[in-house]
Amino acid sequence: MTATRSSFYRDLTLQLDVIGALVLRELHTRFGRNNIGYLWMVGEPLMLATVIGALHAFQPGHIGSTMPPVAFSLVGYCVFIIFRGIFNRAESILESSLPLMYHRMISVLNLSLARVVVEAAGCVTTFVLLYTIIILLGFAEPPARPLWAIGGVAGMIWISFAWGLNVTAITFEKPTLQRLVHPISYFMMPLSGAFFAVEWMPVSIQNAANWFPLVNIFEITRYGMFEAASDKHLFPGYLIANCAIYTYTGLIGIRRVRNRIHLH
Repeated sequence: MTATRSSFYRDLTLQLDVIGALVLRELHTRFGRNNIGYLWMVGEPLMLATVIGALHAFQPGHIGSTMPPVAFSLVGYCVFIIFRGIFNRAESILESSLPLMYHRMISVLNLSLARVVVEAAGCVTTFVLLYTIIILLGFAEPPARPLWAIGGVAGMIWISFAWGLNVTAITFEKPTLQRLVHPISYFMMPLSGAFFAVEWMPVSIQNAANWFPLVNIFEITRYGMFEAASDKHLFPGYLIANCAIYTYTGLIGIRRVRNRIHLH
């Protein structure tokens, strides 16, 4: 029993070391060490999110809703870019890292996890920084139900990772499918619920939107962030089931892809 536990701990430590090394490689490859270097991980989403928040600074809120417009748009955009970053980059994971496959200890799953860590860390840090600033400026209140907000963000990271695994498996060595990934993510923006609440929609659209996991994630996140947010469209059990199913299919997919990789 002790030997089994020791072996598990050793394997887990090894995998964490591999993922840590891949995270550093990803940071160096994408951002380099010149100028502000790794800080671009936060700088890039920070600039875009600031523009989105500023555009809503002088706009009235949605009719019938007391959720502040700047905070509403910032929550929507910052949570959505978690999905966009992880989903978009999933199609290039293998092609850009094929030489690493020479090392037996590195798996496709390690590569996926490393990119998820980089994307999620940058976007969540940006979200926390900007939301703190707009609280200080009087455009928002502190999160009303922090655990729900954390759960919503965690749900977005999980489903983005799960869908990303499937994207990696499906698009490997299929350039045409790879080119479709970015347009799909942009089509998702207006459909995801990032910039609308389900209760604002007609009943027929509400019933359809409740089946879409991304909409559910934004409803959960907003319920955590705003006192005035509705709790009529929260389905955490349904979201977890979706994440688990897509993770399972993704893991099967990347396992099959690993068998198709031929190194020369």
